Amino acid sequence: MGRNRTPLAKARLTGADRKHPERFRDRSEPDGGGPLGNPPEYFDATHRRIWVTFMEELPWLAKADRALIELACITRAQIEVGGEAVTTALMREHRQQLSSLGATPVTRSNVAPAPNDPDDDDPWATFMEGNQ
Repeated sequence: MGRNRTPLAKARLTGADRKHPERFRDRSEPDGGGPLGNPPEYFDATHRRIWVTFMEELPWLAKADRALIELACITRAQIEVGGEAVTTALMREHRQQLSSLGATPVTRSNVAPAPNDPDDDDPWATFMEGNQ
């Protein structure tokens, strides 16, 4: 069974491309097509508000994510309205959408930048050493 390759964008965010540059040297991948952009024209005010909320909550989203964001906006709007339309299946679907977008505590760690490597130079430590 083949080993899953770490996407280049994830490697850049987590610092894996700096730790193992040889693994990513000749790698190229699509860039996602630019920023997410404005919500679709057919969205009503509620869906547009949710779209903007997603843009604020998940700043890493790109144009290539638009189809999934559209679905997530529609399901979140249904959940907000409530009532009998909110089923377990709808909640499960929305959770899966959020997971796919890196919007859960576990999946967010896949897109969040890694903390500084302790082996890296610490500019603050250098500053503090000079002021003692």
